[in-house]
Amino acid sequence: MTTTTATRARSRRRNSRPVSVAALLALSAVIAAAAILGRPLAAANFDNFAAFAAQRNEVWVFSLVSGLAIGASYILAGIATCLLVVGRGAGLATAGAVLTGLGGLSFTSGFFALGASSWFATADVPGGAEHFEFVQDHAMRAFGPQAAGFMLSVLGFLLLAAALWRSQEVPRWLPIAIPVAIVVMIGSGTGRTYDVMHGVFMATLVGLAWFLWMAGRRTPGSGVAELLS
Repeated sequence: MTTTTATRARSRRRNSRPVSVAALLALSAVIAAAAILGRPLAAANFDNFAAFAAQRNEVWVFSLVSGLAIGASYILAGIATCLLVVGRGAGLATAGAVLTGLGGLSFTSGFFALGASSWFATADVPGGAEHFEFVQDHAMRAFGPQAAGFMLSVLGFLLLAAALWRSQEVPRWLPIAIPVAIVVMIGSGTGRTYDVMHGVFMATLVGLAWFLWMAGRRTPGSGVAELLS
């Protein structure tokens, strides 16, 4: 194998890293948005025994799929930003990636724990209703990590947006859209408006994935290419 051929092979392997991260980020964000928008049970009915019991299997799958997809998208967004931002703003990107990563793990664990415990509580077994009520009375055991993870991720995404703004590796609208979507999502409560705004927020992560994909396919000169050179 000639030196030129070996160099090209190494370049292709290196460029596959941001492209792979971008593809996984886009996929996880789309799955997360679709899962929340198509949730089998409205958030307001999660403490309703009859409503939950009627769709317990669907809600269990929903809590598993959406929890994993949301957690993965948070972690991958941090990695994507670190790949894009290698000059100005790199410190912010690293700190933000740590927070979104920890937040994603915590959110996923709490989200699925509540769904799984409620699935057992709504089974057709003696004392199921009392068990369900007990789960709801102590929901913070599961909801606490979920809420903490979400807040950690919010702080992390604000740092990631600041890093993207400083780096100028992406158009200015993206680091503006990310925090705006987060603020509107938080302010929309827990109803259908929240589900829609969650989809909008996930769309900004698809945008992040797109710019990483394009940067990974560019010739040297971009932040990604400098990192992988």
